[in-house]
Amino acid sequence: MKILFVNQHMKMGGIAGSLYNALHLLKKETDWQVDWVVFDPYFDEKFKNLEHIKFYVPFWLKFLYIRKKEALKKLPWFQIPIFLSVKLLAKIIGINRSRLFLIKRLRLPEHYDIAVSYSNDIPVHDVLTGTNDFVLHAVSASQKIAWIHNDLDKLGFDRSYVLRRYADFDKIVNVSEGCKQQLDEMAPEFKSKSYYVHNYIDAQTINRKADAFNPYQNKNTPVLVTVARIDNQQKRIDRILQAAQKLQENKVAFKWYVVGDGKDLSSLKKQAEEAGLTGVLIFTGFQPNPYPYVKHADLFVLTSDYEAQPLALTESFIIGTPVVTTDFPAAWEFVRTGQNGYVVDKDANSIYQILSDLLQNPEHLQNLKKNARHNKLDIKSLYLSELNHLFNDRPE
Repeated sequence: MKILFVNQHMKMGGIAGSLYNALHLLKKETDWQVDWVVFDPYFDEKFKNLEHIKFYVPFWLKFLYIRKKEALKKLPWFQIPIFLSVKLLAKIIGINRSRLFLIKRLRLPEHYDIAVSYSNDIPVHDVLTGTNDFVLHAVSASQKIAWIHNDLDKLGFDRSYVLRRYADFDKIVNVSEGCKQQLDEMAPEFKSKSYYVHNYIDAQTINRKADAFNPYQNKNTPVLVTVARIDNQQKRIDRILQAAQKLQENKVAFKWYVVGDGKDLSSLKKQAEEAGLTGVLIFTGFQPNPYPYVKHADLFVLTSDYEAQPLALTESFIIGTPVVTTDFPAAWEFVRTGQNGYVVDKDANSIYQILSDLLQNPEHLQNLKKNARHNKLDIKSLYLSELNHLFNDRPE
């Protein structure tokens, strides 16, 4: 089977990371011919070892995706005038129209059994990534499949957009069952070609990194951990401050580590100091290896307003740390209530109540940890099963 994946870039981010993991797995575990197209030829360092996999960079199109700083530093000198000319065109007629203009004039020479558009557009911000259009117009394939990587409402999808944008695809993939249900409700006409495939995560690498060190030396109180981008709009880290304050006021012993960086980090640290939480709420900032923080914690806590398939939550289940998470559809796909975690309402008081109950009931907390450790998520088997079903199923 010949499969083509199309993505706009391999820079840091969830979509690039999940594609990186998937390409490595498919090369290792299957006999499929896997090719891919990437519009920006300059990969972040993390993804450099993908260069042994056959990939194609459309010559003219790349100039619309390369950042100016990288172009001036890395492009051959004789391509700089082309880059500047294409960028001028984009400035005159618009970046989306420029991308579409070039894509519709491209054709790949090979025919594929399956062609996958691995990025989605973001209409709420008027972002056309180009991968959908590339698969539809520039690729010859027996099946054409489009991936959607986030909550449809947050992307700005509505019924008319979905019907128009995805009519010509043979299959549509969401990254969680909850997001698939959202699509099915929005466009029931497409239900027969609607699927879900969870993002693949390299469990072996994560568990190896989780064993690297123990960040909680001389631990004498229960430890909570949150790994997230420090962004209140989605991740709602402010709920952590409110729940932590209630735990402290009620003399519940704990330490809560928040691992990650983001635009709201400074203001939240200041709020934590003003609330007298400095001794119990620790903002570590960015950590290159966050997995030991998860492995050696008693509970992983997620306080988001919405997630499509929360990567950090999935990683916690792979490592074997129990979870307390706010309620969104994808949370229920891996949480087994009372066995490996709990799902609670999206408010600080609900988070406080379950944490207070668990922290003050050590036997129950230990049982939860034991169950999570003994029933780690087998993400590789799950992913390959879902992918095989997607590729081989024939919609009516």
